[in-house]
Amino acid sequence: MSPVLAAVWHSYQQYILAHPHFCDKIYVACSGGRDSMALLVACHQLGLPVHAIHVNHRLQAVSDGWQQGVVDFCKAYQIPIDSVRIDWAAAPARVNEQDARSARYRAILQVAGRHGIIALAHHANDQAETLLMNLCQGTGLAGMTGMAALSEQLEFGEPMWLWRPLLTVPQASITEFVTMEGVCYVDDPTNFGEDNQRAFLRNQILPLLAQRFPKLIDNLCRSQTNLREAKTIVDAQSEADLVSCQLSQGWTRHQQRLNVCKLQALPAARRFSLLHRWVKGDEKFAPNRQMMQKIEQLLDLAKPDQQAILQWQGIEIRKYRGTLYRLAPCYAKAIQQSALGGKPLHCLVEVDAPFGIEPVAPNQSFQLLSQPFHQSFKKICQRFEVPSWERGFARVVTCQKLPVSGAADYTDRADMPHLPTMLPCRSLVALLLPTVSVWLVDAKACGLPIQAPCPWRLLDKLS
Repeated sequence: MSPVLAAVWHSYQQYILAHPHFCDKIYVACSGGRDSMALLVACHQLGLPVHAIHVNHRLQAVSDGWQQGVVDFCKAYQIPIDSVRIDWAAAPARVNEQDARSARYRAILQVAGRHGIIALAHHANDQAETLLMNLCQGTGLAGMTGMAALSEQLEFGEPMWLWRPLLTVPQASITEFVTMEGVCYVDDPTNFGEDNQRAFLRNQILPLLAQRFPKLIDNLCRSQTNLREAKTIVDAQSEADLVSCQLSQGWTRHQQRLNVCKLQALPAARRFSLLHRWVKGDEKFAPNRQMMQKIEQLLDLAKPDQQAILQWQGIEIRKYRGTLYRLAPCYAKAIQQSALGGKPLHCLVEVDAPFGIEPVAPNQSFQLLSQPFHQSFKKICQRFEVPSWERGFARVVTCQKLPVSGAADYTDRADMPHLPTMLPCRSLVALLLPTVSVWLVDAKACGLPIQAPCPWRLLDKLS
């Protein structure tokens, strides 16, 4: 069996058949070039449920010819195909490589849909190019491991799965396969120039290295395998450190908290790995070393109440009272809206009449049910460790004057028994903070069930 067929079949059994989103269709991204045509033919010969996708970028005079060639091939072999033409708002000469990539993935996503499995024809030589290019740009461990055989990628907010079954196959084996099968393909002239970094490495650097190191591609791929195994160990240690340092209270998809003292007790390398992984989260790109150094400086702030804000790709990193916070972009935006007097997105509270909801007034003080004296709102927030940026989300539950007939309607409620027939005007019965809700002294006078926890909570409405 050809190395190409063997690699595709082995990868299909290992990754696709066991995939939780496995379906009866695999979308092969086919440009018409040698590698993607080889992958399409191999999948077809193995009887896999393939569906070709060709994206015509319309950036070269021969683009329409390539499109027609792929369509004709699929028609001859009865392979389903979707062919998409991209219309550019700007002149094609002004479209850069990143623009073309984004447009290509958008078109593929429209055809394959959410959780679609996209087969790509990256091979061992591409892996070597990726390693060298990332090394030249100062990459970390993740960048040295190269492309994964199966990976989830979020493009435009939708998940799709990228399957690369040829990563262990050298380019020479692919060339031999298409020659033996008589497969027609096109050569993209941009692959032979030196206008971009990858093409320069492919055409100038790798051939020169291969003259001195005949097994260069195999050796680089073996190094990447070793690095992937090392990364697995590092990731496991970082995950264990995260469990040790994280604070569960207040840990949501919008805000994560770490204990600064436990962070500082870790060895520097483990702390860096943990913070790097924590800050990146689900974002596409990881923070650079300069950003990580700023976070280290933030950890070393001497005053407990001293605050500083670091921003990266919409994420905010803040420190308050021995806790390090990571705020998601949507949450940071809601905080800014609250500070500007706007209506915060997540502070909606569902209450029934006669209860109402109000924001906290400037310099307002409250008497908690458990205390015989009033305290300023600021002091209460400090007591419950509510950082300054969350205080704008706080709300007060009030109870308005209720006529006798109205009060009777609430008497039989299990959660609010024994309401009096007349309530004082605008009683303050509860203070709602982001992580806790507490009774106020008026709750007792209103006959509310103060022995039970406060039933109202701030509702998370962030998207």
